[in-house]
Amino acid sequence: MAHQRFIWLSTLLCMAQVYSMPTKCELQRRLVETCHHLLESMGGAFPFRCFKDYVLVPFPKDAFESSKQETIAMEKSIYITLEYIDSMLNNDGLPDQWTAQEELDYFQHIVFRLIEENKCVMSKTQDSLDDFLNREASLRAYFQKITAVLIEKDFQYCAWEFARIKILRALQFILNDGYRTT
Repeated sequence: MAHQRFIWLSTLLCMAQVYSMPTKCELQRRLVETCHHLLESMGGAFPFRCFKDYVLVPFPKDAFESSKQETIAMEKSIYITLEYIDSMLNNDGLPDQWTAQEELDYFQHIVFRLIEENKCVMSKTQDSLDDFLNREASLRAYFQKITAVLIEKDFQYCAWEFARIKILRALQFILNDGYRTT
């Protein structure tokens, strides 16, 4: 009996130790790749009938340019981008034409998970706060323009397709440029 208690207590202490270990605070590339794939498969190429609604909104490449000294600002830019994507897709007006509801739910779950697992990145300190603030401002402006198109087009299908393509572009930048330094 005492032996069983000792085993249970040891198991419990071991589990408590494992669960209390700090997380690595590192974005998981495979999850970002999965998000990109899911979002891409939801709609395919930009629909021809929506070209009249396409608006030129260039991606702020400067938000993802970095050197070794700017790694933390880059990580924070990625985190902020994921937050903007999450808030945009938490809108109730998602198009009915996106029939892959399960994939969309899975996409949103992964983005939420990436945000939750990487909150710690925002507490990291960096040499230049101005650098991050400039990056954040350009990302905010980018996502505000996308949201303005959604609102202007009354959250119609073509507006969501426009937003989907722009979000895909952001995820592609994270995958291409965001992992050079990490």
